[in-house]
Amino acid sequence: MIVPFGSVLLALAAASLAGAPPTALESRVESCWKLAVADPAAALRLVEAPAEAGGARAASPTVRSALAELRLCRGYAQEELGKIELAGADYQWTVDEAATLGDEKLLASALALRGELAYYRGAFTGALADLDRAYKLEVELGRGSRQRYDLNAIANVYADPRVGAYSRAIEYYRQLLAAHETIGEVGEQATCHFNLGSTFERQGDLPAALAEYERAVALDRSLGDADETAYAERAVANALVKLGRARDALPRIERVVAYFTKTGNDDVLAQARLTRGIARRAAGDPAGALADLDAAAVRFRSEKNDRFLVRVEQERAEALAALGEWSAAFQARSSQTEIERRLAEATRAEATSRLRVEFDSEKKETENRALARENELRGRALAAAERARSLQRAVIGLAAALVLLLGWAALRQLAQARRMRVLAMTDELTRLPNRRAFFALAGEALAAARGAGTPIALVAFDVDHFKRVNDSFGHEAGDRVLQRVANAARGALRPGDTVGRTGGEEFLALLPGAREEAAVEVAERLRNAVAALDVADLGRGLRVSVSLGAAARQDDEASIDALARRADEALYRAKQGGRNRTERASAAPV
Repeated sequence: MIVPFGSVLLALAAASLAGAPPTALESRVESCWKLAVADPAAALRLVEAPAEAGGARAASPTVRSALAELRLCRGYAQEELGKIELAGADYQWTVDEAATLGDEKLLASALALRGELAYYRGAFTGALADLDRAYKLEVELGRGSRQRYDLNAIANVYADPRVGAYSRAIEYYRQLLAAHETIGEVGEQATCHFNLGSTFERQGDLPAALAEYERAVALDRSLGDADETAYAERAVANALVKLGRARDALPRIERVVAYFTKTGNDDVLAQARLTRGIARRAAGDPAGALADLDAAAVRFRSEKNDRFLVRVEQERAEALAALGEWSAAFQARSSQTEIERRLAEATRAEATSRLRVEFDSEKKETENRALARENELRGRALAAAERARSLQRAVIGLAAALVLLLGWAALRQLAQARRMRVLAMTDELTRLPNRRAFFALAGEALAAARGAGTPIALVAFDVDHFKRVNDSFGHEAGDRVLQRVANAARGALRPGDTVGRTGGEEFLALLPGAREEAAVEVAERLRNAVAALDVADLGRGLRVSVSLGAAARQDDEASIDALARRADEALYRAKQGGRNRTERASAAPV
């Protein structure tokens, strides 16, 4: 869990401008961050022509820094609107400008945003490099809250299943927990315990996960945060069921279902009823389980949420079989199989947390300096409060409580929006960009290449005889093959290249700046990387290879579809030519 970065920057911008009369440009910077969080389209309109705000003073380092922060704000707004390539360009420009100006505060902010964007796009090495550099700058600057933000972001990358560096993530989350305990941030302590629980659960250590979830529940309850308490209790119930303690899980999940029924959160209620259905079936109550599972299915179908539906149908089949309703159980199992096929072929994009990356980030925190500053600020606040009248203290306290309550609710909503946007862009199985996200990214890159007159290429590839893999070794082995092929492709590509999953066993790689010869070299490197994969653990005699087609942009090519079509045609010739080979589009017969 992590607070949206724009909100952190907004708070810091407001703090940095407090106490000094803002110039028109500074006011525009502050206004931009407010709009970028609440209304990103309006933020873009505000910074349509940022150079005008500087006027004749544009050569001043102070003005250049303010203009660069406007550019950073524009990038954040672009990212919020899903314009990933434009956001990345703004972040890169700001990093370069901040480095030129020697503005370490702005550089740290820009690196953190660029690092998060790289993480969402699956470029984990680049993400960790940027976030680690941002963290070290914040340590030098003594900005404690930002240090914790960056360290949490780094821990989240390591905890991602595509990275799978769970021990390192656990180490960082524990350091964060100690820091939050030192300064008394109870809500952040609860978040750390929840993140530790999730990481232990992914690692397979369910007893440790359960203990962390229970600590999160206790802290959230002490804060009176009913929503977070219910979320954490559902995690407790899930862990108990996985531990074979379904009867212990039932009282916990009953409270969660009752709470979300009362609050009217239908999406989370359906997930809670799914959990209760699983617990009831495991506890020997298949009839009660069916009632929950059928109710959950209604919501998931209305939302076209196949990821949860497939689990519902699996549990329904088990419950119906326990009741002796064999025909209905068979229908549920058939529905489960169909949904699994649909998920695999439609590349439905979903969720979070990923490819192992070796990255050592040596942290030298200056917590004493940060804590001293925070203690000094608290001391001043207490002294001022003592001088005020009791009525004034009460009014200030009530106002502060209201602001915190509204701010917390807004931050939760923004965090949820960002998570949902990431889910909509990512293939669930391989954690690569899905077809929609890849073609959007590739379309923007092609347009930029045409405008600049620079080359760009695509490599289309798919797994040879993939149906035989599924038929001979099972769909689970097929899924693992696709994941390993995706990981091999990431490692074979150049910095700045992007690979996406566009079909069942079909992939496309985008190579900005590459002509056909370079694209063929990348394709051959990718082919060799897949051929070298060790998949013996998935099935005796299993071998994996890919066929590839490389195509570079032609001068008259205006759409990414046309370029992809030529790459696909080259791929088809590679398959006709015997598979496990690369064909180039320019070699097509006349």
